[in-house]
Amino acid sequence: MAQLLVFRIGGEMYGLEVAHIQEVVESPQLYYIPRAPASLLGAMNFHGSILPVLDLAACLGFGEAERDPRVIVLTPGEAQLALAVTAMAGIVPFADEALLPGPEDQSQATCIRAVLPDRGEMINLLDLERLLGSLENL
Repeated sequence: MAQLLVFRIGGEMYGLEVAHIQEVVESPQLYYIPRAPASLLGAMNFHGSILPVLDLAACLGFGEAERDPRVIVLTPGEAQLALAVTAMAGIVPFADEALLPGPEDQSQATCIRAVLPDRGEMINLLDLERLLGSLENL
């Protein structure tokens, strides 16, 4: 059974498979990047490597939002990138059979791969491939 790290972006719940996550870092120091787009919060030192930190709320069109002090560092096989979210919620197990298709009209714009019903809430599974592809346009 797979697991999701569940987090809030704006007023919605999102999840990312734990297999795509290397580490969650508590309160990293962020360094300013000149002329960076607004969705790029800065860069952080991660075990000797410099990683850009992406404000996921801004990138997905949620605008300015409070951010959790922790950031999600993606596995090196995915991208050399950390994601800032509004609030972390925890780990949720899931089976592929429980996933529902994401709304066709919204999945392209919001990078939703599927939806998981969980305890009365809907968790949008982040389509990491689509998100990373959209970053090339920044």
